[in-house]
Amino acid sequence: MSNDTTFSSSSPPLELDTITAWVSQNAIFSSLALLAAAVCFVYWEALPRPLPGIPYTTRSRWRFFGDGLDFVQYNKDTGEGFRWFATKAAELQSPIFQVFLAPFSRPIVVVTDIQEIIDMSTRRTREFDRGGFLSGWVGLLFPEGTISMPSHEKFKDQRNIWSSTMTSQFLQAVSAPSIYQHTENLVKLWALKISQADGHAFEVSDDLKQVTFDMIWSAATGDDLGLITRRIKAAAINVQVPDDPQKAAIFQNPANLPEIVDACEVLVEHLKNMRSSPWLAATKLYVWQTVSWKKAWKIKEDTMIELIENSKARFGEAQCAMDEVIKRSAKVGSKEGRTSSSHREMIDETFAYIVGGHETTQDTTKWSVKYLTANPDKQTKLRKALLELWPGANANNLPSHESIIAKEHPYVEASIQELIRIALTAPSWTRRTTQDVVVLGHRIPAGIDVFGAPSVQSIEDMDDFQIDPKLRSATSRQRETGSGWERSTKGLYMPERWLDKDGKYDAYAGPMLPFGAGPRGCFGQRLARMELRIMIILLVLSFEFRDVPEEYTSFRADEVINRGPHITYVRPVLRT
Repeated sequence: MSNDTTFSSSSPPLELDTITAWVSQNAIFSSLALLAAAVCFVYWEALPRPLPGIPYTTRSRWRFFGDGLDFVQYNKDTGEGFRWFATKAAELQSPIFQVFLAPFSRPIVVVTDIQEIIDMSTRRTREFDRGGFLSGWVGLLFPEGTISMPSHEKFKDQRNIWSSTMTSQFLQAVSAPSIYQHTENLVKLWALKISQADGHAFEVSDDLKQVTFDMIWSAATGDDLGLITRRIKAAAINVQVPDDPQKAAIFQNPANLPEIVDACEVLVEHLKNMRSSPWLAATKLYVWQTVSWKKAWKIKEDTMIELIENSKARFGEAQCAMDEVIKRSAKVGSKEGRTSSSHREMIDETFAYIVGGHETTQDTTKWSVKYLTANPDKQTKLRKALLELWPGANANNLPSHESIIAKEHPYVEASIQELIRIALTAPSWTRRTTQDVVVLGHRIPAGIDVFGAPSVQSIEDMDDFQIDPKLRSATSRQRETGSGWERSTKGLYMPERWLDKDGKYDAYAGPMLPFGAGPRGCFGQRLARMELRIMIILLVLSFEFRDVPEEYTSFRADEVINRGPHITYVRPVLRT
């Protein structure tokens, strides 16, 4: 055979190394292409999907976190994230709009008109229910608590069992004495601090935080933690009084508090971090695995189970809310042929009672002290009205809790109502649509979270929107809330706004929604109002709150579960 018809073994037409390199390169390119495609797909799926026709911020439509990072930054800068909704309403010039607060999530619709919020809460309850954001957030802390449950039969049964703890009879006989006793302890603590501070201002945030925890814990469980008693002992020996009269005196806080107090603080702080996260679901999974959460959760569980067993052992006349519920649960269960509340339900409902009551009362009381200090004329007028009810009352001669609950005065009622309004302790409202609905002319599909932002009615940022009545629901048109407050007065403490032309108290003088409304309104609002009433009356009769140095007058807010002041300084004078 001729040589030109054979191939040389040393020179193949295609090198093996070349083939290997080509395959390897194309595998890398293919992997990178697949990775890029996967990233693009995930990014695309994470992007917001706006609801048709409802205003939104256009640039947020194409951002992974939507409006989430803007919300987080505003919360960081101002301390109150829910006020951000008012800025969005002003930006979009609409009383209804949508925001995108997390990736892979449906939009949230925000309604700022209080008449529609009340309508949705009271007359459209089949269309709007609890769930969604609220269940995902506080549901972590109270998995079987009614606060985050939809309105199903279990909710109704559980709420029915607890309903007797909010009757006037139970509140006055069981809860009021505890509230009164612990407020008296606070008066003793502040009287001691006045004698030690030599005319200097001092911080009272922790005092109010712990006295309200003392009273709600005792009212709920019958157990006395003695937190203010510990502070009295510490204040007697640990105080730093500066030479500069414009500087505050510093009191050392007591150490070695009951572990349940620290555990509750850890759990609530985690809730705060979750709410300020741009991705609630992911943060929730992370929090669940942290050592601090697990440790605090175990302390809470062990403590609550022990208290439940103690309550069952003394079964009989109710000394606290837990006693009442265990007795009523057994009675209802026996009557209706079903088992009484489980440990899980009892723990979660009791703990929601404690945390909700504590956060609301401590924050409202802090704001009240600050507004009374900043408005000495209103403070004097309130005290004058109180002295008309109880002549000669002072720190050594205080009215009983029975008398405080029974007696009324138009200016006293107006002052307490205005303190609740301007405190804006609960700045938001949340529901989930259970079916396709129409709000202010806009269609919202089922399964969408709806946030109410009634704070727009209480802050001076903007005027109320003028809404065409034709856009309102039929039930909303039937019951108007009346005109809102003037923009120039929204941010002012003005008890007179709740008095009519004849000087009589009018609880419906203007828009206000501090405790929600309807069947899913705040369950504990009667307890909260009674706590605030007893505390404010005793404190105003016991002390004159004088002005504090400018350094300590800030009204910056911090939102944890509710909205409270960042600092609370007082410079009281004891009334004797």
